[in-house]
Amino acid sequence: MTNSVSGLRVFTKAILDAKPWRKDPLAIRKEWSWKEYALSDHGEGGTLCFAIMWDNGVVKPHPPLTRAMQMTKRALEAAGHKGDHHQPIDATVPGRNADCDPFFTLVIDWEPHRHLDIYRNAEGIFAADDGHDYLTACALSGEPLMQTMSPTTDAHEYALDEPFARTIVGERRHLSAFELWQFHQEKRALRKSHLDYWEATVSRTGTGRPVDAIISPAAAYTACPHGCNSDAFYTTLCNALDYTSSVFPVTFADAELDKAQPPHQFRNHEDEAIYKLYDAQLFHGLPVGLQLIGRTLEEEAVIAMTDIVDRALKPMRQ
Repeated sequence: MTNSVSGLRVFTKAILDAKPWRKDPLAIRKEWSWKEYALSDHGEGGTLCFAIMWDNGVVKPHPPLTRAMQMTKRALEAAGHKGDHHQPIDATVPGRNADCDPFFTLVIDWEPHRHLDIYRNAEGIFAADDGHDYLTACALSGEPLMQTMSPTTDAHEYALDEPFARTIVGERRHLSAFELWQFHQEKRALRKSHLDYWEATVSRTGTGRPVDAIISPAAAYTACPHGCNSDAFYTTLCNALDYTSSVFPVTFADAELDKAQPPHQFRNHEDEAIYKLYDAQLFHGLPVGLQLIGRTLEEEAVIAMTDIVDRALKPMRQ
C-alpha cells in the first residue's frame, strides 16, 4: 500500500477521517485514535513484548523467512537495550516531540494454538458455496477461467493440483445455510479460544500485559514461481480471527546465507511440496518480508508497533 510506515498511517487516518460508516452500513464506526497510536494499551510503548511465530505448524517456512525472523529478533533486542525512541519524531503526532521516551523490548517464542482447527474452519467457510457465486460472476464475461498463473500448461514441478487447504475441506459440495451457520458458530468459539490463549501469555511476558504483537512470516516463501503460490494460512489465520496485521520488509534472500535445510518430518503433502520447492539459487535476491499481528481493531497500535520494528531493522539493512 505504501513504501513507508508513515505513509500507511497517513493513508489509514485519511480513510477513517472520511467517515466511511456514513456511506457503508457494514463499516465499523471507528475514528482514528492518537491515544491508541501512542500505544496506550501497550504500556505507552515503554516496554514491549513481541512473540515470534517461527512456524505455524502447518507449513514450515523457507530458510530466508527463518533468517528474517532471527534478524528481527536481534534488531528488536538491540534497539530496546539502546533505548531508541518508541515513537516517530513527528510534529504531527499530538503529544510527541524529539524527546520521546525510551523503550525496552522483550522477544519470546509463540506456540501456535489450534491452527489446524482454525484452518479447517476458515476454508470450510470460504468454500461453503462450492464457488457458485464466483463462477456465476465470471460467467457474465464468457471468458475462460484462469486455472493457474503458470506461463506453461505443465506448471512448475512442485505446483499442487490439490493444495492442503482444499484437502482439509473434504468433499466439494454446496453447503446448506444451516451447515454454514455451524461453521460460523465454531469460528466464534475458536476466536474466543485464541483470545484466551493470547491473554494467558501475561504469565510469560514480564510486562504485566499479554504479548503486544506476534511477528511471523506472511507466507511460507518469498515470491515464488508462477503457479506455485498454494499456501496462504499464515495470513488466513488473521482473516479467520479478525486480527489486524501489517507487512514490513526485512532483507533479501541470499543463496549463501539461506542454504536448504535437511528434510523435516512433513506434516502434510503441501508442507513436503513447499520444502521441495526451495532452491537457494532460484530464490536468491528476492525481497523477504514478515508480518506483525495485533488484536482486532488495533490498526493504530499495529502501525505504531510496525514503525518500531521497521526502525529497529534499519541498521541491519544498511
